[in-house]
Amino acid sequence: MKVRDIVEYSMQDEPSYGTSRAAVRKQGTDASNANRRANNQARNANDEMNVKAQQQYHKDKRVAKRVATGIPVRAMQPQTPGSPEEQQQ
Repeated sequence: MKVRDIVEYSMQDEPSYGTSRAAVRKQGTDASNANRRANNQARNANDEMNVKAQQQYHKDKRVAKRVATGIPVRAMQPQTPGSPEEQQQ
């Protein structure tokens, strides 16, 4: 068999003996689908992390807008004897 015959009859595309073309196609599609699934899984994990980061950022931003009103008056008053706080000790 000459090289011209191989090219002309496209015998270089033939799978090895005992393997069908359908089996070769199935192997190729299985590999590409597995690769696609792995890529989607990685992308999904990254999306989840980005969503969590965005939620935390917006929460921190919302909390930062809150203005402290100062020290409560009851915290500045001395505790009197017999108050519930002293009785618990």
